[in-house]
Amino acid sequence: MENDKYNIKAVMRCLKILDLAASADHPLSINEVCEALDININMAFRMLSSLVSSGFMVKDERTGLYAVSLKALQLSRNALLSLDIRKLTMPYLELLWNQYPQANLNMAVYHDGEILVIDRIDSQHIPRTYFTPGKTVPFHCTALGKILTCELPGDELDALIAQKGLKSFTEKTITRAEALKQELARVRSEHLARDREEYILKDNCNAAPICNSQGKIIAAISLTAFETYMSVEEIEAAIPALQNTARRVSALAGYQNGML
Repeated sequence: MENDKYNIKAVMRCLKILDLAASADHPLSINEVCEALDININMAFRMLSSLVSSGFMVKDERTGLYAVSLKALQLSRNALLSLDIRKLTMPYLELLWNQYPQANLNMAVYHDGEILVIDRIDSQHIPRTYFTPGKTVPFHCTALGKILTCELPGDELDALIAQKGLKSFTEKTITRAEALKQELARVRSEHLARDREEYILKDNCNAAPICNSQGKIIAAISLTAFETYMSVEEIEAAIPALQNTARRVSALAGYQNGML
C-alpha cells in the first residue's frame, strides 16, 4: 500500500503483539511471539520488554509469560464507549431488561471477521453467561453471530468458515457448512436468530438485527437465559419484545424501509 512507506516496522510489530495477546485465551510466551511475527528471540524480548515498560503488557516473573495489562483494556473500554450505536441501544436494552430481569441482554457488532460483544446487562441470577464486553463469540453457533453474518456475500461466508471452522461446542452445534448456510438463510428471511443450546448447554438465546438507513445490519441485540430461569417457551415468548426493541433502535439509526 502507498502508506506503508510511513510505517515504522518496530511499532507495527509491537501493535501486532498486542493484537496477538488480545486475541489469545492464554498468556503469551516469547516463543509464541517469535513464531507469530517471524522474529528472533532477542527482538521479541526487546519488544515485549518495551510493552511492559510502557504499561500495555504485564509479565509474570514466575512463568515468564506476558499478558495484556489493565492499561490496554482501558483503551478497549474507551473505544467501546465511543460507539454511537451503543449509546442509541443501551437505554432500550435497559427497558427490555426491566421486562425480563431473569435474562442476560447483549449487544454485538461484526468487526474484522469477529463477533465482538460491546455491551451487556446481566441477569439477576447466577450463573451468568460469559459474553462480557470485549469478548468475541463464535459466529456459527450463537444467535448474535448468526444475525451478524446472515447477509455476508457467499464468498465472504466461505472464507469465514474456512478461517474459523465450525467447532462443535455441544451436540446441537451446527458443524456442516451447508446446514449453516440453510440456517443463515432462515435467519435472513425471519430477521431473527435462535441458539438453542448450540454454544452453552442449557442456555438459550434469541437475537435481532439493528439496521442503518441503508438497511444494512450494523449490530445485533440478544436475550439469553439458562433454562433454570427461563424455559424455552418463555424465551420464545420474549421474541416480539426483542424484535420491537431492535426496530425502535433501528429507527433511531435511520432505518425506515419496511419492517424488521
